[in-house]
Amino acid sequence: MKRNQEMTTTKANLRQQFVEKRLALNTEDIRLKNDIIFSVMQSIFTKIRPNVIHTFLSNTTRNEVDTWKTIHWIWTHLLHTKTVAPYVVPGTQEMQHYLLDSHTQLHLNRWQIPEPDPLISAKVDLASVEVVLVPLLAFDKKGFRVGYGGGYYDRFLEQCDPDILKIGLSFFDPVDEIENLDQHDIPLNMCVTPEYIYQF
Repeated sequence: MKRNQEMTTTKANLRQQFVEKRLALNTEDIRLKNDIIFSVMQSIFTKIRPNVIHTFLSNTTRNEVDTWKTIHWIWTHLLHTKTVAPYVVPGTQEMQHYLLDSHTQLHLNRWQIPEPDPLISAKVDLASVEVVLVPLLAFDKKGFRVGYGGGYYDRFLEQCDPDILKIGLSFFDPVDEIENLDQHDIPLNMCVTPEYIYQF
């Protein structure tokens, strides 16, 4: 596959461009790219075998990278590993974090993202989290990412141990640089694409 043309631009422009790029993918493209990313995640987690993995839950209406195949594989093959998923507290810019297992009841929030039901789910101490799978629209060659603009993950990652492993998942290769970064932007350690594993 041909690499994306390198570009330097703002978060707002990248957000618009990559929303369009992702929505333009057909079902077969998405399936093939997801299969490759899943295979890479199997290899990574088999090697590092973390105790607690925090993961976003994919929004299928936005053609996000599918995390569910990886989650089910963890439940089946890494029996000591716990998975954790976020819950956005309504009316705030904060997330809470709950144990995710086969018994967790999920509901869709206002963005159509699945979330654990906070009333009946087990809350998790962030100090226990070793790996975070981070959603994104685009990322650059220094590991900085463009999300949907809410800042939820930037605030969340600021609360985590600085040594936590932050892994982005993307269908596309990086852009050269994101122009308008600020002090709250936290770079990834790694980003997995169908073509390459980028490490920063």
